[in-house]
Amino acid sequence: MLKVEFDKDIFISYAHIDDESMIADKKGWISEFHRALEIRLGQLMGSRPVIWRDPVLHGNHIFDKEIVDQFSRVAIMISVVSPRYAKSEWCRREVNEFYEVCGQNMGFIVKNKARVFKVIKTPVSQDQQPDVIRNILGYEFYDMDPHTNRIKEFSPAFSHTEKGYWEKLDDLANDICIFLEELKAVNSSSPNDNNNKPAYSKHVKSIFLSESSYDTRDLRDGLKRELQDYGYNILPFGQLSLVAPVLKDNVTELLGESQLSIHLVGNNYGIVPEGSEKSIVEIQNEMGAARSISDNLARLIWIPEQIEPTDDRQKKFLQKLASGNREALAGADMVKGSIEDFKSVIHDKLKAMESVPEATAEKHIPGETAAKMVYLICDIQDLDIIQPLEDYLFNNGIEVILPIFEGDETQIREDHIENLKNCAGVIIFYGNGSEIWLRTKMRDFMKISGYGRTNPLSFKGVYLSAPVSASKQRFRTLEAEVINGMDALPGNELKSLLSKL
Repeated sequence: MLKVEFDKDIFISYAHIDDESMIADKKGWISEFHRALEIRLGQLMGSRPVIWRDPVLHGNHIFDKEIVDQFSRVAIMISVVSPRYAKSEWCRREVNEFYEVCGQNMGFIVKNKARVFKVIKTPVSQDQQPDVIRNILGYEFYDMDPHTNRIKEFSPAFSHTEKGYWEKLDDLANDICIFLEELKAVNSSSPNDNNNKPAYSKHVKSIFLSESSYDTRDLRDGLKRELQDYGYNILPFGQLSLVAPVLKDNVTELLGESQLSIHLVGNNYGIVPEGSEKSIVEIQNEMGAARSISDNLARLIWIPEQIEPTDDRQKKFLQKLASGNREALAGADMVKGSIEDFKSVIHDKLKAMESVPEATAEKHIPGETAAKMVYLICDIQDLDIIQPLEDYLFNNGIEVILPIFEGDETQIREDHIENLKNCAGVIIFYGNGSEIWLRTKMRDFMKISGYGRTNPLSFKGVYLSAPVSASKQRFRTLEAEVINGMDALPGNELKSLLSKL
């Protein structure tokens, strides 16, 4: 790879009309964007970046070869996409010339990322965008009113879009900062160094943060920023393609780079890419599950505690998750609760992953240890009535582990955690225990990754037993499979559950 001395970090390619201000004596959108990005990127890098653009660009300006001559010394380009940008021969030539120049030095794609960052100021259909950047992941500086479907561009000049503007600019600045560090690392590496590792600490993991539906997008963006603040490399590097074949290629590549994938599931089904009948949310989840089956990828799925989907497709998707469908849930710990609870689970999971020696993690096969061990959690009041279920499990070749009730509180808790870490499946026996007791035990499902477990449970079940109560009759959850044993021991349901071991 040819080494390059960059004297300019960024070139901003834009259409002149997009820098015309609608407010007298105010800077245009591009000028304000340039100023803000320079400041925020400088804060992240610790030194002021060199950002360059042509401030005297006009629509009928003759294409300037002097600009192209400087591209060889530019690290990355930002294309500010808008309807006028898509129609401008000048802008198309700029991005094409930059692509050609990149091919003559260190390449257009470095570390599986393009050297063009696509900032979408105003949405333009992909087929109208320059070929070079058509399938590049973008940064949407706009929102869509869910009631009117009208586009609302982000701008620091208007209070109702100001928050979105600064959040999106911060996302862009963080990603550019990381990429510039990677470029420097690649540029300074030995030609014989085929490891080509990024400039992150070897302990930092790459995380695939699944694109989400509109109703959870703000939560996703906030989670992305929080994880980046902790030093993690968050993928995808922008917005995924809305063309199904390209999307799947993108996701396959990104999951291959990741040690953990995180999926947010909300009320809305999400956008259905061209060429698919499934939403971008469901596609990413299924691909994550497949990757978990083939390569033991760790996964976390979040569902809000109060969820009321109206779309039949989303209802079916949620039912898949609730039923433990392998195509949807493989390799995943599913958390139903507040986003703050989920963040706690994520950090516990990452802490556990960081503490596991890499060589050990690579050799671990899910379910290899304790393949026939099931942790049967019960209240002390139920030790007598749990016998039929315990016998059924044992007679079907299952080693049943019961909680201990004697000893100090610390010993009991440590034994409980060890059982959650080591058993292949868990069943909570809900008999004489209170609803608060049940909720406490189910919260441990959310924390299980943080306890140091490296592979997902084969199943999580809640067994409803006598005495019959109104709360049990209406009990349901997406966090575990519910088995109704209030009248008799349900052999078929238990057999189905045990088949997942």
